[in-house]
Amino acid sequence: MAFSGLSTNKMFTPNLVGEDVSELIRTLAPYEAPFLDWLGDSGSFATSTKHEFVEDFLRPRYIINSTAISSATAATSFQVNGLGEALTVGTILENESAAPELMQVTSIVGPNSITVARNYDNTVIGSLAAGGQIYVRWPTAEEGHDHAGLHTARLGTRRANTVGYFSLEIAATGTEMAVTNLGGDSYEKSRAKVFRELPGVLESEVLRGVWNGANSLGTSTVTTGGRTMQGIRTQLTTINSAITGSSFTANPHLYIGNVWQEAYKNGAGSDETWGIVAGYQFFRDISNMNDTKVQDSNEKEKFKRVIREYQGPFGLATVFLSRALPSTELLIVPRERLAVIPLQSRNFTYQEMGKTGDNTKGMVVGEYTLELYHQAAMARLRV
Repeated sequence: MAFSGLSTNKMFTPNLVGEDVSELIRTLAPYEAPFLDWLGDSGSFATSTKHEFVEDFLRPRYIINSTAISSATAATSFQVNGLGEALTVGTILENESAAPELMQVTSIVGPNSITVARNYDNTVIGSLAAGGQIYVRWPTAEEGHDHAGLHTARLGTRRANTVGYFSLEIAATGTEMAVTNLGGDSYEKSRAKVFRELPGVLESEVLRGVWNGANSLGTSTVTTGGRTMQGIRTQLTTINSAITGSSFTANPHLYIGNVWQEAYKNGAGSDETWGIVAGYQFFRDISNMNDTKVQDSNEKEKFKRVIREYQGPFGLATVFLSRALPSTELLIVPRERLAVIPLQSRNFTYQEMGKTGDNTKGMVVGEYTLELYHQAAMARLRV
């Protein structure tokens, strides 16, 4: 479904204060904000300027131990790479480097620390240096068990994002409206321009928005700044790889595969609906991957070299050229775990402000936030 800025939830109440511009956004989004159009409208809405939601966990395929694991029979605690909370008590872990050794999770202290029982099922005891790879298997239980007395279900984590406040003002002096430009109305031209900019402005903040710290909820005063929301880019911290631009240009497929593989190991599914959002240089590099596959006749007068869809070992992705990202950066994200949420009754609307002195004024306002689930199974690649 095309993006309109509304919520598909039947309880959503349209903004009745001004002129609803959701249909204009729906028309313009495919051209001005293709990434938002790909995401589509959300099925929910926010009810507060601090929007809270529950993030469920994806079970990772692998975890990485950030401290060494010694060869011992006693219960062992060690640090992991932030995915501890995605595990459950009773989960079997497999140290593949030890022929293998099976371990069972007995305690989850937090996202970065777990305790395991060693030598499960009398397997070989082994060690593993920091930075090793541990395969995650499924929780176990006794046949017909009723209650083992241990926590075996991971409840979701309560997360929050602020609701960004968007305001685009329109004004024209009496002189500007009197001195027409080729017969046009300066105020109406300005209004039409703002309407066209709306989808791109929102898409830019969805991708690049930054949480405004202590001022994130804003006030009516100028000194504290406006209310912003945290976008996708700043939330992708687990798989956030920096490379040299020349290396990516030489082999984009290799580096996309490297970070996508890490997302797969952290629980991402190859059957999810993936998007690659790229700055202009990385988009050109991706498009140049077909330079040896162009088949055409010299009788044709058209040349085409662009990739809008990419399929690698870990999934199929739509490729987007983005003005919002730096030229040498890309994000790999799944549609199912992202949602652009309007504040209830605060989708984009045009509000007429009338005349003030010799000025005719109006404004377009809207309030939106972003829900992002399991960032550890998404990826960011940059120079």
